[in-house]
Amino acid sequence: MKQDQDNCDFIIQAGHDIYYTHKNVLSAGCDYFEAMLKYDTKESREGKVVFKDVDSECVKNCIDFIYSGEIEIPNEKMNDLLYAAIMMQLEDVKQAVSDILKRSITVENYFSTRKVADIYGLDAVSTRCRVFFSKNLMKISMQPGFGNIEKTDILNFVKSEKSGLYEEAKLTLSLRWVENNRKNEEHLHKCLEVIKFDKMSPAFLEHLLESNLIISNDFGLYKLFNGHLLKASKRLGKAKGEIDNRDFIILFDADTDCIRSLDPIAEKVEKFHDEKFKHLRDFGTISLDSYIYVPCENKSVHRLDCRSKNSKWEKMKDMICDHGEFPRSVSWSGLIFVIGGSCHKATNDVETFTYSLNQWSQLQNKPTAICDASLVSLDDSIYCIGGIGQDGVEVSSFCRFIPFSAEWVDLEPMRYPVSDMGVVAVDQKIFVLGGCSGGIEVNYVSCYDVISAQWTSLSSMIACRSFVSAHHMGNWIYAVAYGKVSNVIEKYDFSKDKWIIVKPEVDQCFTIYESTFVKL
Repeated sequence: MKQDQDNCDFIIQAGHDIYYTHKNVLSAGCDYFEAMLKYDTKESREGKVVFKDVDSECVKNCIDFIYSGEIEIPNEKMNDLLYAAIMMQLEDVKQAVSDILKRSITVENYFSTRKVADIYGLDAVSTRCRVFFSKNLMKISMQPGFGNIEKTDILNFVKSEKSGLYEEAKLTLSLRWVENNRKNEEHLHKCLEVIKFDKMSPAFLEHLLESNLIISNDFGLYKLFNGHLLKASKRLGKAKGEIDNRDFIILFDADTDCIRSLDPIAEKVEKFHDEKFKHLRDFGTISLDSYIYVPCENKSVHRLDCRSKNSKWEKMKDMICDHGEFPRSVSWSGLIFVIGGSCHKATNDVETFTYSLNQWSQLQNKPTAICDASLVSLDDSIYCIGGIGQDGVEVSSFCRFIPFSAEWVDLEPMRYPVSDMGVVAVDQKIFVLGGCSGGIEVNYVSCYDVISAQWTSLSSMIACRSFVSAHHMGNWIYAVAYGKVSNVIEKYDFSKDKWIIVKPEVDQCFTIYESTFVKL
């Protein structure tokens, strides 16, 4: 292409830019120009064509392709280039852009890529998008645009027996689709009609009844789910070898390699399960849907079904990232999230586990690296509190992660830096118990009111404790720390703002290695 007028007989104008070209070259290399210049058209007579609303750089790229057969495709202007190529009927350029789009589909750009494919009729890209969608459905459901998925696409996956999704995953997807776009609420009943509730566990249904706002705010939905919960509980009660339906604090006995349970009502500790755990090195614990999950330092993950005394540890897919010893995890909306690092290994990695698919997915990183922070979920958010920064110093930071948008929001920090503390959410309040501050164990207790966005101080625990697990059961908050069972458990009385040492009835003294809460 010439940039001056020597021997040029045709001008192409795009915006304020003018390109000098040759009619014979344009006609030979482009059907669009051949048709324009072959006949007595206005453009042919005037020796000029003006492109309006077309990116000038992309017009230049297309002209360069006509002359050289080569083209530069800038990632940030693929859509504009595609528009220019289709207008000029440059099928080779259109195909080149299409090939790049097919190779470049990610969870983050899925919706924009699919939109481009639909607008410009890129059938091959649309097909690749459908395949990608089916393989990455749970990850895509975490993206902001998920609520704009057509109802027919959601219904097809919910109905499909070939999708490989458990019924819990199908229900989770349907609810996320509505949560992302409330206009879809009128179509939710269509999904619920084909979902097989009889294949779901009562723990999963109870979790939804307690935590999902769409269900709790709709009396009809709440009644429907409660009915399915009652039926599931009856089915479970008929199974053999099942553990009684109660709330337990599970204690990992480091002395005997035994899993024990604390009944908070009877304040009695007894053997809970026969499975050993010491082969699982340096692990954290999280309970979800009647299972105990243990993410380990070596990235392996195992789970134990708490409903049966005969169950065995089940090896799950390994985590993607290295979160150090005792990975910090939290459950939210039927998923497990692991955020940051632990034991002085600060990272900003965030990943989530979909148990129904046995699949880990890496999410957008946390803005700042952290280790030994505490995590708690409440409503539509996960809260990350305190910890140790990359410089090895404890921090008072407090931030909120919104899984649906992958957005991090900084909140009012705590009044003191702290790490390795217990944290639990009760109603619309977050309680922070003990931990390490300034390198020493503390017994401070703080409460954050989500509604007023303010921190207040409560009565301190009786003993200074770190590596605390916090559990809400009935009218009490229980704090369970690492150490001898006789002196590491306290409970908090809300009405009296008072802590009480719990000395449970035990058949022998033992050392608590880890603890978690299980609701059966």
